[in-house]
Amino acid sequence: MDKGRKFQCASLYLLVLIHLCQSEFVPVFMWGTKSTSDPLPALHKLSQNSFKDYISDVLKSNPTVVLFVEQSLSPEDFGQRDRLGNSPFNYLSKARKSSKVTYLPYVQNPIKAIRHSSEDVFETSIEQLTDDVEIPDSKVIIVALNDARDNEQRFDLLKRHDSFIASVYEKLLKDDSNVLAFYTAHRASWIGSGEIHSRKSRALFAASDEQSPNQYFSESIFFYTSGNANVTLNNNVETVALSYTETNTTDSVVLTGAANTSNIQFSLDFLKSSTGYWYIQSVNLTVNNTLTQFNINGSIYAPFRFSYACGDQTFGNATAGITLPQFQVQPVFLSTIFTKQGKFDDPYNCVGFTTIPIWSGLFVTFILMIIMSIGLTMMMDIKTMDRFDDAKGKTITINVSE
Repeated sequence: MDKGRKFQCASLYLLVLIHLCQSEFVPVFMWGTKSTSDPLPALHKLSQNSFKDYISDVLKSNPTVVLFVEQSLSPEDFGQRDRLGNSPFNYLSKARKSSKVTYLPYVQNPIKAIRHSSEDVFETSIEQLTDDVEIPDSKVIIVALNDARDNEQRFDLLKRHDSFIASVYEKLLKDDSNVLAFYTAHRASWIGSGEIHSRKSRALFAASDEQSPNQYFSESIFFYTSGNANVTLNNNVETVALSYTETNTTDSVVLTGAANTSNIQFSLDFLKSSTGYWYIQSVNLTVNNTLTQFNINGSIYAPFRFSYACGDQTFGNATAGITLPQFQVQPVFLSTIFTKQGKFDDPYNCVGFTTIPIWSGLFVTFILMIIMSIGLTMMMDIKTMDRFDDAKGKTITINVSE
């Protein structure tokens, strides 16, 4: 009897564990022609049952529901930008102005909840749903966006899917004025350690087979900038597209480029210390065979298993300089799980833990504490007259007639 109970408990525990493993929270972007029911809390995780109840209330108005499903999607994807600051979701951004939009960053199994909300469900894919194919007259239409191409950047993939979503949604509006669309995914595309879903540091950069012109990944050094470098020489500023030159050493990276009138070479040399830190030992800028060496005095460093990142990193002196936008670098002296996958480790940012506003706030707080302490001390030093403090003295009596 005891063995049977133990087996049942173990089976129940295993089922619960499997259910938790299969449950994943993904963002849901919802928009339509009509306003939905009561708003949901956007800053909290939403369970599958709660989202299913919400969908049931929404479907009471009998809309045509279309669900666009990515293979992976995370809230960080909606914050992506290219060099010009453009988002891959051009149509979804405009939908905020013309439609009723609801955004939920963390929803548990939204696809399953929508699929079980109706019996009239039609499932198709982006490859099958071409311009010549008519969209079926079903209550719920699920479109799988599963056409990832080889060597296609994620930004371009999301941008292409955004255009497809716009075309399908506009086609549905021609047949029905009450359309409700969802954009979500099967799983999260970004997974942070310790289930941290908000972060202040810049995200990790993944290496691809075909690297962009502004990133360089080798077995020993990872290097990234978000755009072209600005080179200053004798008060003249030129924008240079840098390319990377392979070196035989494992502790340096060399970048070369050409401007309108200059040939430029830029190099970084790294140093591994015995204290658990790596440093940029020297920075050299060569313009038209003229070498300029910048003295950085060990100001750029990070612990092992960390990368170094800075918004706009500038190396320069009075006569020459170079600025790298969104600069991030890491020499791989010790391999980690991320570096084995061609990704940066967590960044050690150039902005310190204490900034000028923080110091200003601490200084003002310290001044107020001094003033309050002086005030309390002065109040405690106030002495009353002895006539009122003498317990043995004659009591003062004031008659009403007086």
